[in-house]
Amino acid sequence: MDRWGVIVLVLEKAGLVYLANPKTATQSLRAMLQPFADATPVETAHKHINAQAYARRWAPKVQRALGAVPETFAVMRAPIEHMGSWFRYRQREALRGHENSTHGLSFADFIKARLSDDPPPFARLGRQDRFLGFLDAGPPVTYVFDYANLGLLLDFLEDRLGTRLTLPHRNTSPEAEESALTLPSGLLARYQKAHATEFALYERVREAGMLQTVAEPLGQQD
Repeated sequence: MDRWGVIVLVLEKAGLVYLANPKTATQSLRAMLQPFADATPVETAHKHINAQAYARRWAPKVQRALGAVPETFAVMRAPIEHMGSWFRYRQREALRGHENSTHGLSFADFIKARLSDDPPPFARLGRQDRFLGFLDAGPPVTYVFDYANLGLLLDFLEDRLGTRLTLPHRNTSPEAEESALTLPSGLLARYQKAHATEFALYERVREAGMLQTVAEPLGQQD
């Protein structure tokens, strides 16, 4: 097999493909799973390929290579917590002075920019519901795990791989006071309305711990 790529991890023994939803312990999960993923294609430099792009461009290649149709899995994070992680990550010193930096901004400023019609570079971020295939053309990821309950994901992967796993800590965002990531009620309501399907999807994932789905996409949104 070719050497490791950076778009997906194909776990042939487990019959699974990992799609790395940004800011959901992706570096740690990749480091843990890489030894089991020697069927991964390398034809792209993109790290975070979403469900729709995987289904359209890569699923047929993976299926031909494995001689079977693997299932997909990914992790989802609470929407505001997800934005908070991006905000903290873009405050790191290495980005100071860069157009993607959030230095000098409040979390509320960041969310307002994210909601604008033409977000500045630091706020141009994808939607989790779209990444996971629940908007637009789909198809959705087979298994969606809650970032707040990664132990359930580890149990699932250990069962499918037949081995014990330990999740390392990699690429963590700078710490921030909880109060610094609090939004005014009106702004929170605006964000919840604009990302209603993302909040609804996360609630389904949170309640189940792991959402196994063959559902149709939820609709189209910006």
